[in-house]
Amino acid sequence: MSGKKIIVLSGGTSAEREVSLKSGSQIHSALIQLGHQVELEDILTINQINHLKKNVEVFIALHGFEGESGILQDKLTNLGIDYFGSNAQGCINTWNKANCKKILIENGINTPKFLTTKNIKAMEFPSDIFLKNGFYIKPSEEGSSIDTFAVKSNEEFKSLKQNLANPEREFLIEETINGREFTVSVLKGRCLAPLEIIPASGMYDYHAKYIAEDTIIQKAQLEPEQIKLLCDIALQACTVCECKDWARVDVMQNEDGKFYVLEINTVPGMTDHSLFPAAAKISGLSFNELIHEIISDA
Repeated sequence: MSGKKIIVLSGGTSAEREVSLKSGSQIHSALIQLGHQVELEDILTINQINHLKKNVEVFIALHGFEGESGILQDKLTNLGIDYFGSNAQGCINTWNKANCKKILIENGINTPKFLTTKNIKAMEFPSDIFLKNGFYIKPSEEGSSIDTFAVKSNEEFKSLKQNLANPEREFLIEETINGREFTVSVLKGRCLAPLEIIPASGMYDYHAKYIAEDTIIQKAQLEPEQIKLLCDIALQACTVCECKDWARVDVMQNEDGKFYVLEINTVPGMTDHSLFPAAAKISGLSFNELIHEIISDA
């Protein structure tokens, strides 16, 4: 294969900047090893891409708003520059968790019940809706579990509201699903090996994702028919949300065996702690082979 001219965009200004830089660095190294002409750019503003020429292709490793909201994809399309991954509409459909959940519900895909608030500090404890299992609070538009907390009591709710890193944004209040946590990496219309996530702390937060060494990530131990159902749900979720090339679908299974889609990530992490490369490895793909498939025209 003749080498492509590829620009890897990473960095950004979101809370996921450091993760994005690590993802970009690993993708950049893989592309060089695959024989491509590659440049790595640290993006601090979307307008930095204005200099890009139409003879290059872009690999988006920007997590957070700059890379996953659709604004970058829309700008690249307007500049006539090709890129890998979901288009602007796919990103718009998934970046805001509440909007994504509405699309899932409209298409008959289970997702935990929820509500949203743009003034979480003034919000009263929603005991009438979430009394049984408690709930999670999480930003409607953010990744890597930053400002995400499990809440079981009014006292916890009051305390956590005072300790949010950025309370001045929309938050999702989502029913807790007690059970097992899975993630399904979708690559070019097929599922890689589903993974089960077992954090030692009981919650897959930023520390468990990128720092802790005791988080267990393993191939999902489910019956074949459940694996098929899990994969079918992930593929359907990606289809209705118009995701392309690669995406990761996070799913909970309750104690009765029912699956619930939590969210879809259109620019999954690609660090040595990230789930997509782990799923690829279990599926028999090296990191370089995974990158090759993402950028393949086939």
